Amino acid sequence: MSDSSKRMANPEDMEHLARLLDGRGQLRDKLDEAFTRASHLGVSDKLSALKPIRSWTDDTAVDLRRRSAILRAENGDPRAAALYAGFTAEELKGANLPPDAMLIANASVANGDKFDTKWLERQRGETLSDWIQRIKSDAVAKVTNDKNLGEVVGDYIDITAMASTVPGAFKMTAAGTLQLIKYFKSLKNAGSVEFLKAPGTTLAQLLKGQSTSRLIPAQIRSLAATIGARTPAPILDVLTGKDSLAALSGKQWAWEANLLKVGQNASNLSRATGAGRFGAFASGAGTALRTAGWWRAAGVGGSAVSTVIGAVDLVQEGNPVDAFKRDKAGYVAKVSGVAFNASLTAAMIAPNPVTIGAAVVTGAVYGVATIVDNWDTVKKFPGKVADAGAWAGEKIGEGAGKLADGAKSVGKAIGGWFD
Repeated sequence: MSDSSKRMANPEDMEHLARLLDGRGQLRDKLDEAFTRASHLGVSDKLSALKPIRSWTDDTAVDLRRRSAILRAENGDPRAAALYAGFTAEELKGANLPPDAMLIANASVANGDKFDTKWLERQRGETLSDWIQRIKSDAVAKVTNDKNLGEVVGDYIDITAMASTVPGAFKMTAAGTLQLIKYFKSLKNAGSVEFLKAPGTTLAQLLKGQSTSRLIPAQIRSLAATIGARTPAPILDVLTGKDSLAALSGKQWAWEANLLKVGQNASNLSRATGAGRFGAFASGAGTALRTAGWWRAAGVGGSAVSTVIGAVDLVQEGNPVDAFKRDKAGYVAKVSGVAFNASLTAAMIAPNPVTIGAAVVTGAVYGVATIVDNWDTVKKFPGKVADAGAWAGEKIGEGAGKLADGAKSVGKAIGGWFD
């Protein structure tokens, strides 16, 4: 494509043309339909001359989108490299594209005639999050011209992600198991029932002096209770939840309350006093939020978002059978991660034996699967870091040598001035 044609072309028009070729219900689908009908009628040979058009349609659509992405890169569109890789605009909506890696990726796309862009292409079954993580390490390898250093960056990202998620999953498994044991034991005893608590509400219990966890030192529990007692009640209720509203679900403390029941009962009370449907809904939702408190509500929102992001990743993996064959441990880790976040969300909203039990099981599976998936990375990481250190030392040595040579040249020049 010449410079003049680049300036005259419109990326939106090129993308529209690509959709006409391979979009849903467009030329590619119509060709497939025609060949299917011909096969049923036993006249496939009559369409043999059209077979090359099918591959031409696919190749041309891809080429048009890549040319469009090149134009977008030249115009500074931050999504250019991702579009060039093969992701759609819909897949990129709301995506968090890392500016450092995208800067290098977009520069490669904009100068595709000078630089290799093969590393940017989306691999089979690769999700957007997988692609973003891969190009971070590939970008380092491109800049430094050292493949091992790029792998160190990628492995570090994997290990850091594992370290930030696996402990939480195992913690939920351990804490949830203890809760369930206490709960079922209390049902057999004649005393009061040990109600289950929503995950992520430990701080709220500490501030209100109601934490019974033996894992937390007594001094910390005492200090937290003192801080909570000195905090104004309205502020404490906003952060930890309003306990008086928990009675709407038959519980004493906010962290024991089923937020769905609280909201439903509050909505029913509003309806009984003459409120309309919208007013009753608003009343129920508001009461549920006040019962949850800011910390619990934020936890519910965070785990719900993680569930959606994980589900989108699974959809982008394509056929589940093929995805499992490509990476058994990795796919199990992703599926169990989605299941864990979904069950954790449910447990935070409505703590009961079913939701807590689901979070316990899925947390254990997710933690183990993630460790298995990253075990080779963990084992090889120290060796790769050592190699990267040797590479860095070599480069520093080269730089020091050049600096010394430069100093000698300057010294000779200065000496010459006095000769």
